[in-house]
Amino acid sequence: MSRQLGNPFMNNTPKPSPLKGKDERLHSSKVTKRSAAATGSTPSSSVSTVSGSLTNPLLLSPTRRPRTTGGSVYTDRFIPSRTETGINSIKSISSSQSMPFLPSTSTEDQLESQRERQAHKTFDAVLKNEIFGEMLSRDSMDSESNTIDKIKHTRATEVREPMTPSPERRRQSGSNGGSTVPADNNSQRGVPAAGSDGGNDGSRSHSNIDSVSAPVTPRRLFPNATAEDHLFKPSSNSTRGASIFTYRDKSSASKRPSTTASFMKSAQFMDSKSPVRPDSKQLLLSSPGKSFRKITKVPYRVLDAPSLADDFYYDLIDWSSKDMLAVALNKSIFLTNNATGDVVHLCDTDTVDNEFTSLSWVGAGSHLAVGQRNGLVEIYDAVKGKCIRTLSGHVDRVACLSWNNHILSSGSRDHRILHRDVRMPDPFFERIESHTQEVCGLKWNVDENKLASGGNDNIVHVYDGTSRTPMLTLNEHKAAVKAIAWSPHKRGILATGGGTADRCLKIWNINNLTKVREVDTSSQICNMLWSKNTDEIVTSHGYSKYNLTLWDYPTLSPVAILKGHSFRVLHLTLSTDGTTVVSGAGDETLRYWNLFEKQKPKSLPDSSIFSTYNQIR
Repeated sequence: MSRQLGNPFMNNTPKPSPLKGKDERLHSSKVTKRSAAATGSTPSSSVSTVSGSLTNPLLLSPTRRPRTTGGSVYTDRFIPSRTETGINSIKSISSSQSMPFLPSTSTEDQLESQRERQAHKTFDAVLKNEIFGEMLSRDSMDSESNTIDKIKHTRATEVREPMTPSPERRRQSGSNGGSTVPADNNSQRGVPAAGSDGGNDGSRSHSNIDSVSAPVTPRRLFPNATAEDHLFKPSSNSTRGASIFTYRDKSSASKRPSTTASFMKSAQFMDSKSPVRPDSKQLLLSSPGKSFRKITKVPYRVLDAPSLADDFYYDLIDWSSKDMLAVALNKSIFLTNNATGDVVHLCDTDTVDNEFTSLSWVGAGSHLAVGQRNGLVEIYDAVKGKCIRTLSGHVDRVACLSWNNHILSSGSRDHRILHRDVRMPDPFFERIESHTQEVCGLKWNVDENKLASGGNDNIVHVYDGTSRTPMLTLNEHKAAVKAIAWSPHKRGILATGGGTADRCLKIWNINNLTKVREVDTSSQICNMLWSKNTDEIVTSHGYSKYNLTLWDYPTLSPVAILKGHSFRVLHLTLSTDGTTVVSGAGDETLRYWNLFEKQKPKSLPDSSIFSTYNQIR
């Protein structure tokens, strides 16, 4: 065995974005040199010539296309017009229930969908408050939290058509001494307006009002407005926010109590530099929305894995309990220490036509079982770095391995499952022939002493211990079942995934022999693992998604979809602390995904004996 072989894992992690500017500058200098060589001049002269004549398209500065379409200029704000269509649009905006959300599909990223829905709700609440501030049924004495809640859930009052006072109404108003024309600042301060100090001038002004037939602008809402004004247009700087699209009867609005708090809030809004109302500002800043779990969808490490096999029936990576990652690359096996980053070459195959097909660490993490194409199973001591046992029994490739303490089970293309006790000299002590085609999935539930096997015959068998006859047979899948995982949180819960013709993730309860739930993933399920820190399932996919999906149990709603691989993601393993998932694909890369948080240590309960002793003292 040659342990001096170089490290085959080249770091291919994407560079950070600050280097992008340097690459662009380098690219631009290459373009300049290329253009200079084509014209037969120096780069400096070429640049000066092009800057003067602007004839070379390679060196021209990019121009920004104007945001116009057919002569219509669009701005960043939309103000509905006072037409029937515009008013109906306003009414539809005023209620969040009128904004239907598109139903999410079963394979949609639910975490992103929830963030998008919350953003839509927040935008709808702010838009409702900015446009319908006066029309919302709110009291000026409400607290900030109640006000924000009412902004989100209240509907707008009825919107009426714009009204203009009739000529008879204006004549009556003029004869009674009232005026629908807003008074200027001098009249509000008590200074007589020009032409109003003499009787003849006053009569002349009234006669002019009677003779004018043009519509008169309604009075704004001011504290000194007269009681005869029945129609008004709220100002955008009013106390609780104003509607700039609607005329309403003033009598209904005058019933709201005018308090010092509302006046101070109005003054604060008019003097503030914020473009939104205080309630909207409170909604955006002081009351954050629902906090969502942050999942990094970019691998924090990408390693090149040359000659990593692109075979659906192979399982070539596994992470030990001692934080060692074993990877089989064609005819060699390498061990990577995750803590130090050291890489050790463990072994090679004996013959040219042989290769490694499966890997599995024993629970203690000291020994590694290796399956080969020729049907042999070898056990290596990771500390000594040598093979300590060779087990025969299969006549074809060993596609899957699984440990149950000192019991090692292997499944092969010869349709058989062999149970081996590594403490005994015999190569195996039990042979199972339940499958009619290749056994491609094998997983022990150590806590319950149950074994699940999946085959290329689309069948899943569940065995009680090393029994030869299965206690349960599941035949609902329509393709090969390689992906198998037991729940580490609930007893008797088994997850299985089918291949290309099936694409379904199914959850079973083997205690009551029922199917709990299933979902169509729309892609071939190549591998699967169940997180030990959270009650979630990670599946890796082949045709035609090539991604990883994180599923919530028991709803089986997709929490996150992780993209990055360009070929089938066939190999999957979980780190020792349960935080990192490593995936290997036919694109010959290993990607490290940080999906889960570290499990908090459980505090041990105090002993009743010591607690009683402390009470006595």
